[in-house]
Amino acid sequence: MNLSFPRILVPVDGSPQSIVAFKTAVMYAKMYQSHLSTVHISETGVDEQGLRNLLNEHASGMDYHYMHKSGTVHKEIIHASKETDTDLIIMGTHGVSGFQEFWMGSNAYKVVNQASCPVLTMKEDSAVNMFRKIVLPIDTSFESRQKVPAAISLAKKFGSTIYVFGVSSDKDKEAEYKINSYMRQAVTAITDSGVAVESDKKLGGNITNNSIEYSLSIKADLIIIMTEQELQMGSFFLGKFAQQMVNHSSIPVLSIPPRDDLMTSEARI
Repeated sequence: MNLSFPRILVPVDGSPQSIVAFKTAVMYAKMYQSHLSTVHISETGVDEQGLRNLLNEHASGMDYHYMHKSGTVHKEIIHASKETDTDLIIMGTHGVSGFQEFWMGSNAYKVVNQASCPVLTMKEDSAVNMFRKIVLPIDTSFESRQKVPAAISLAKKFGSTIYVFGVSSDKDKEAEYKINSYMRQAVTAITDSGVAVESDKKLGGNITNNSIEYSLSIKADLIIIMTEQELQMGSFFLGKFAQQMVNHSSIPVLSIPPRDDLMTSEARI
């Protein structure tokens, strides 16, 4: 799976996190020679011209297409991505927790869950960087391993090291056997591609928290996940792994939707 992003979309509202996302999009649009679009969904109190001026300050001389829409935020972002045939959405997220997370989720996660393309989510304090350290949490699901070829593609573009991190809410021998096997397959594929790789694992407990703690400990620049992961036992009130990761990670998260056309020998590493 060779990731390329001819068309990048950034939702903007003038918030610090949307500006971080926009600055990141400008940098990557230059790297990939992408067409860059922004979409603003009307919200009370937002000065339209002021927002345009703010974006222009951070555009670094790059041309971009500006769209203004009205409606439900996550629905209009998805509509805009379809209109522009977007290959990558980069968006800021406030994150949510507790009652709000269970009942409503966040606009960012709703976009992640509905988008047909990868979505990169970033918080206000996310650094605009080149993603030198990429963490791949590997669980026991097939979808989890689909992201390995994507990570290899990005690592080659950015000169990154990939950190394979085995996680499971269970810590019995069966879970450990599966995780060890899947990690070994992932490490072999990455090594064979010529990309630097390291690995570690932690079984038992909350896989989101474990993945974030590990990523912070190595000062990772990016976490790559699939949007459909295993449900943790007893985690109904916390939501899926992907939702928790998007809502809580202070490190940028690239969410990749599973695709039937990736059910190949390459994806089944």
